[in-house]
Amino acid sequence: MADIPPEDRDALLATEAQEIMNEYQTEIVDGSISRMRIYLSITIDKHYVLGLDFSNYPSTPPLITLQDAVTKVVGESSSLDAVKNWDPQNPPHINAIIREIEGKLYEANKYWEQERIISGEFDTSQVEGTSNKFRIKIMTYGLREFPFTIILQDPPNPPDFEFPPEVQQMVGSLDDIPIFKEWDSSSNPIIELLREINWKIDKHSRLGFEIELLESALKNVSYDPETRKITAEVKGTLKTSDIVFQFSVEIPEDYPASRPNIALLSKVDDDSLAKQMQEAVGNMIELWSPFNFLIDLFNSISKTIFKASVMVCIVCHGLECPTCGLPISALEDDVESCNALCPHCQKPYHAHCWQRNIESIGKCAYCLRPPPPRAGPSPTPPPSSDSSDEGEPEVRS
Repeated sequence: MADIPPEDRDALLATEAQEIMNEYQTEIVDGSISRMRIYLSITIDKHYVLGLDFSNYPSTPPLITLQDAVTKVVGESSSLDAVKNWDPQNPPHINAIIREIEGKLYEANKYWEQERIISGEFDTSQVEGTSNKFRIKIMTYGLREFPFTIILQDPPNPPDFEFPPEVQQMVGSLDDIPIFKEWDSSSNPIIELLREINWKIDKHSRLGFEIELLESALKNVSYDPETRKITAEVKGTLKTSDIVFQFSVEIPEDYPASRPNIALLSKVDDDSLAKQMQEAVGNMIELWSPFNFLIDLFNSISKTIFKASVMVCIVCHGLECPTCGLPISALEDDVESCNALCPHCQKPYHAHCWQRNIESIGKCAYCLRPPPPRAGPSPTPPPSSDSSDEGEPEVRS
């Protein structure tokens, strides 16, 4: 059939061209009926153009010019079945080649609407060489990414998934997700299903992220996955000695939707501090929301311990002496301070405040006991307001 007279070849080309024009929107190129542009409309907003030159039909397959978007779906024209299996003695109609391309484009765009919805909310990329497989990346706490693959199916079937082991452990069985178990394709629930999967990944990865935050801020942090308990230590200073407070936190199954349960394991001799810590934790738990973190609880506890650790003068209730301006205590050895302690109750004073108090009432303002002779250090004399060394000022009558 390949060796046919020219007049018969022209008739054959005309017949092929007519069949194409009967089925597709076409445009003749350069006045030759064997050279055409074919316009394909796959969806409302998915349109493609093919270039065909079948001048040597049926001796050789037509020359096919494909747009990049078409090549991405169907591959090179040489990979088409009708082209690969070309037989000049029994050639397929040109229409058959166009239909093969059109069919692959329809198949690829069949899931376009679902892909559009998914990609509007999730990081989505199509798996090369497929029309219904898409890679999705879930970014969660600590900027960690968890990828998996969704395989879209024809309605009314739910999608299939390919989860890496770590993600599979987080998500569990899809049958445990009500929206998947009671799949209703008429409501297009695929985005809701992905949100549910996202929530499960967030839920599991958040706890690991929170433990990392605690480890960076606290001491001896440990987590027991069987009991879902975290233990951690908070270091503080009371008066002049360091002290370590140990806490345990029970994590409920539906954390962070439900509040954690925090308990102080260490004994606190200072009743006032114990009450303050209890109030701080209670206030945080009372206002708990899924947007809070465990580190927020421990920050509140640390602030409470810090406030209790700061010494203030029992008389002026300040940190700096109102007479000399020096602090009641110094964090560094080479920094001067102005301080005194009652020898009976050990309550802190500025040295100048202690001196004035003894001169005024003769006893400690807290325990009301008089000091023994020469109790407390001599205060540092306050700086003179007169910088000259000219002796005593003149007193005039």
